[in-house]
Amino acid sequence: MNKPIPFSRVGFDLLQAQLIWTLWYLGILVLVNIVRLVFSADEIDTFYNHAFVASNVYMLVIGIISIYFLPYFVENGITRKNYFYGNIIASICLSILIPIIAYVITIFEGLVLSNLKQSMLHAVPDPDTNFIGDIFQSILLTPHVDMEANLLLSLGLFSINIFGFYLIGWLIGTAFYRLGVIGGLCFIAISLLIIVAKDSFLRIAMDHPLFESFSIFEAVPESMALVLVFIILLVPIFLIRLLTKRAPVKI
Repeated sequence: MNKPIPFSRVGFDLLQAQLIWTLWYLGILVLVNIVRLVFSADEIDTFYNHAFVASNVYMLVIGIISIYFLPYFVENGITRKNYFYGNIIASICLSILIPIIAYVITIFEGLVLSNLKQSMLHAVPDPDTNFIGDIFQSILLTPHVDMEANLLLSLGLFSINIFGFYLIGWLIGTAFYRLGVIGGLCFIAISLLIIVAKDSFLRIAMDHPLFESFSIFEAVPESMALVLVFIILLVPIFLIRLLTKRAPVKI
């Protein structure tokens, strides 16, 4: 009898595959940043800040794609449970590695371009009563900490943000895979609520202003906000496990 493959091995395989995508993504981002440095007359963000924003969308996309690893693993005798736990491990490792790689690239960028001024932009949008606009800003303008002010906090915040977006992407992809278009659209609405809550709790924890549309979260005490961030991240994890537990394998 073949020995069952542990979820740690599945996690390593998933991390390896997604890390290759990530290196391509970061390579493209480096090229984009070089073009901006060469052709922009104004001061621009560092690579780290550029990656901080772009990685939210990147992790959302590969999170959506990650459900399509499920048929491959199940067909090769790996349980849905081991796929689920393996991808949790892979996504956590990826969320830690991306900020570290971005920081290393930024250091190299600073050495190579030491003759240029490097500025850190603290983009805090003006309060907007436009609900849809506030949702998009929650996705693109997540709370940020200057890496020069507090490197560990900045890296940690980067990791939490992109891990959250990976989970949201994975949840949406799983919902479309398991429940079809209508179910997938319903879970997009749920995912937007999770993003808004996560972003708002982080803003409270970091003492950043809330968007006016989400001022209802002002009632949350600052001492509880960070705890609620981790609790809200458990919601997509629970829902993904629920949806993948008996998910049919589509060939």
